[in-house]
Amino acid sequence: MAKAAGSKIGVKVLLAFFCSLMMHGQQIDTLSMSAASNGPLLGQLVVDGDTVPWSVLDEMLFVAKPTLNDFQARRNYYMLMKKVGRVYPYVREAALRMDSVNLQLEGIDRRRQRRKYTKSYQKYLEERFEPELRKLTRSEGQILSKLIYRETHTSVYEIIKTYRNVLSARFWSMTAWWYDIDLKRPYDPENDAEDRLIENILLRKFISGELIPARTDERNVYQR
Repeated sequence: MAKAAGSKIGVKVLLAFFCSLMMHGQQIDTLSMSAASNGPLLGQLVVDGDTVPWSVLDEMLFVAKPTLNDFQARRNYYMLMKKVGRVYPYVREAALRMDSVNLQLEGIDRRRQRRKYTKSYQKYLEERFEPELRKLTRSEGQILSKLIYRETHTSVYEIIKTYRNVLSARFWSMTAWWYDIDLKRPYDPENDAEDRLIENILLRKFISGELIPARTDERNVYQR
């Protein structure tokens, strides 16, 4: 299976045949260039008296396609693509709001006020997301949990433990376990086959604009 990882390749080419001209020993007489204020670097070569225009292209991002050898593999991939597309918007909003909560909590010193704020935030989350999240399948629930880990570098279990308490984290972990959802499971596209496919799907959707990354660094890379 091809590794589903985005590789940022700077495509700065002086036209493909320029290399062949060099290899055949033709003499480059002059090289000139200019840059538009908001455009690519432009220039021209004069080779044996002939003027050859060239330009430097913007960097491009390529994502390797996974190798899908049979119908079942392709079917599973496209089902996974649908699930990721459905779940990620919730993950993105949760991650962004968690950043906002952390900023707010940094300005609250008293423990009681911090607890009051987190409870009000929890109530908001329940009212905002619970009706929609109840419609998710078990596999979508597990993808949701793993993608939250991807965006926050923290498992759902640890998040609950941090913002609630250990008992709440254990309770929800056991409840999720009955539905085959592991709230402690990390996101590991390097070693887990399904996570590798999920990462491939995410990167492709980021590049196409179908999904907007939660993290600023990814928005800067994939959606410039």
